[in-house]
Amino acid sequence: MRTPPADPRVGNAPICKRVNPLTVGESFLQLRQRLLKERELRIRRVLERLRGRRGLMRSEQVQHKFLAMSVVGYTNCEKTTLIQALTGDAAAQPRDQLFATLDVTAHVGWLPSCLPVLYVDTIGFLSQLPHGLIQAFSATLDNVAHSDIIVHVRDISHPERELQKASVLSTLQGLRLPDQLLHSMVEVHNKVDLVPGYSAPEPSALAMSALRRLGLEQLKARLEDAVLAATGRHALTFRVPLAGPQLSWLHWEAIVQDVTVQPEAGAALVTVISSSAAYGRFWKLFPE
Repeated sequence: MRTPPADPRVGNAPICKRVNPLTVGESFLQLRQRLLKERELRIRRVLERLRGRRGLMRSEQVQHKFLAMSVVGYTNCEKTTLIQALTGDAAAQPRDQLFATLDVTAHVGWLPSCLPVLYVDTIGFLSQLPHGLIQAFSATLDNVAHSDIIVHVRDISHPERELQKASVLSTLQGLRLPDQLLHSMVEVHNKVDLVPGYSAPEPSALAMSALRRLGLEQLKARLEDAVLAATGRHALTFRVPLAGPQLSWLHWEAIVQDVTVQPEAGAALVTVISSSAAYGRFWKLFPE
């Protein structure tokens, strides 16, 4: 098994602006620290409820708190290594063996816009499964249908990479997934560090090395574009009063990107990533 280099980063979440009305006697620095802790606590609570549950993607908590990306690929394509690189989660440990687990695992990461996502690690694919494992294998893939995006990781250094791709796509098509989910799939050409001078022949594919962290930031940007398009989320700017409940509501229901305070007007310009549904709810609650 290939060993990744030491990662000097502390955590994996980008630094994002999170603002909310100040409590009495609270400084702006204290405010930011409180909001970050509150957000981390909410995420930890959701993950604790999910731990050990096979119906992962069907959980109402997941649907409300996270966008979900199922990471699929032929066995030994380094899916788990990629998830570890994307999330910084030490619990995502690759193992050099077939069927290391028949359960999906979930790991939280953040996209460049500070949008939290759930990366779901599925079992590695094989072209010919032992008959006794077919039912268990299919059960682990039930969760893929509840994803917002599928990420197909390929070992581009493997001599039979095209056959492996065909096997993965055939299996996914057999799950009768929605056409939109299949068409929006992000294809990752992994292990380019083993193929000097490699460039992806398909313009939609992204070449990278999960082990060496090559192309990681480009992949995050690609995943963000794909998941925002697939879920109908947009960057929106609201002008809200500082003294009202709107700022708290946006912080809870959307992903706050930036806040520009206008003290003379007692207002703030708040830029968020929001779904169309949340946008509609905001104007229904706060029509003026």
